[in-house]
Amino acid sequence: MKYSSFGIEVRKVLLERDLTLTVLASELKISVSYLSDILKGSRKGKKQKKAIVELLGLDMCEEDLK
Repeated sequence: MKYSSFGIEVRKVLLERDLTLTVLASELKISVSYLSDILKGSRKGKKQKKAIVELLGLDMCEEDLK
């Protein structure tokens, strides 16, 4: 499973905080498969990426969210 740079950063934070994709997807009110596609870069999910950044308190530039 290859992740985008955004996906790698999100996965790292999830592991550090002992959170799962299921928990994050539930918070975002999206399916785990859709979240996984966003993290792999196969789906854009711009709105969801912004929500992920806010939920996890990440410091990401606009370029990373495209």
